[in-house]
Amino acid sequence: MLLRSGHLLLSAVTVAIAAVTLLLIWPREVAAQTAPVGTRVGAAAGAAVGAVATPLDSIARLAIERNLGLRQSREAERQGALAVRQARGLFLPTLGVEARYSELNGAIDIGDAINPAYAALNQLIGRDEFPTNIHQTLPFKQETKLRSTLPLFNGALFANLAAARALRDLRGAERAAATRRLDADARIAYLNYARASRAVEIFDATVTVVAENQRVAERLVGAGAATGDAVYRARAAAADVQQQRAEAVRARDAALGMLNLLLDRDADTPVAMFPDSLLPAMRPLTLDEALAAAQRREERAQTAAGAAAARAQGRAAAATFMPSLALAADYGVQGADYHFDRAHDAAIASVVLQWNLFNGGQDAARREQAASARRTMALRSADADRVIALDVRTSFDAVGVARQGVTSATARLDAARRAFQLVDRRFTEGLASHLEWSDARSQLTASELNLVMSKYTKAARVVDLERASALRAIP
Repeated sequence: MLLRSGHLLLSAVTVAIAAVTLLLIWPREVAAQTAPVGTRVGAAAGAAVGAVATPLDSIARLAIERNLGLRQSREAERQGALAVRQARGLFLPTLGVEARYSELNGAIDIGDAINPAYAALNQLIGRDEFPTNIHQTLPFKQETKLRSTLPLFNGALFANLAAARALRDLRGAERAAATRRLDADARIAYLNYARASRAVEIFDATVTVVAENQRVAERLVGAGAATGDAVYRARAAAADVQQQRAEAVRARDAALGMLNLLLDRDADTPVAMFPDSLLPAMRPLTLDEALAAAQRREERAQTAAGAAAARAQGRAAAATFMPSLALAADYGVQGADYHFDRAHDAAIASVVLQWNLFNGGQDAARREQAASARRTMALRSADADRVIALDVRTSFDAVGVARQGVTSATARLDAARRAFQLVDRRFTEGLASHLEWSDARSQLTASELNLVMSKYTKAARVVDLERASALRAIP
């Protein structure tokens, strides 16, 4: 359709429609983009257990900054944000310029101008509804034009945008959940390394003690105050402690390698130890308070985002039963030569209504599939709540058991230390056998190790409860 004087009106209509479209979609998108990720997905709303940062917190922050897996999660979140931008762009008009000049015997096919416009409309609506094989010729050699297309109404585009936003929020929730897990994993990895290191220290001290015991036994045998088997027992005890120390060193090195793996460093990179007084300690907390805090768990945001995506898919499926409306417009010059003037300009505008009445039941199947996806997400949400509650209860009980373990281990160590002091004095005076001394020394070493294990086990259980109840604010 030639509109020599109407091209300005056509352009004005296109701009007006584009402006309305922006007003519809832009405010929501600006709000989503300006809100922090934690606010958007409920990921980082928890209050910290303690206001003072500890060396353990520094290790966790370093892991969050450097961990390769978490970097992948961040990139996935960025991809989700870009998908939203892409979905929003489908609402906006497309604008391009096309110029061609042909020398041929015959005429130029006008379908070359119309077919690409219809192809662009097919791409916008996601279906091949417009013909792209039109053939009609006109006697001109050159054509230079601007081409614009704009969807006026298409419910599938709104559903697609909602799904993209839900996917973005899902990626954000996944990143936040991975961050919380990594925070706990890094802290527990340090505790495992520190526990193994303390064990090595205990065995180092024990090695010194059993070496001294061997010298005492040799002296007593030489003085006739003990039989020769005392020396052999002392040597066996020393060899046994050396073996135990070697196993502790191996466990320490393995724990160091795991910690450095989370920190994305060489496996043998040294890690500074800090005093046991800085081990994580839980503030007074009831089970109900822990369960209430767990409502901030990122897994709940994940299921919420998944449910939103399922609802968007349902709207997209329903939109296939509704008509769609689109605008296509071309403006340019045509002729045997390049003449950029009003005598050679041409404008084509099309308003296209498309309504699919039947396509073999495909749309109905998609709608049922979307309904099934919504039901699945509802079940997942209910299951996630139960899993989180069980996780909190289990972690809460584990902290209580670990506390009792520390109390018992402390009392056991005190008794073992007093018993060894008595036996050691009697052995030095030749009043106790080496077997009695060895048993007392073994009980003392075992008690020392048990207390170390109990303290660090308690600290690890506290970290696990912080994770389960979302008690820490995660960057």
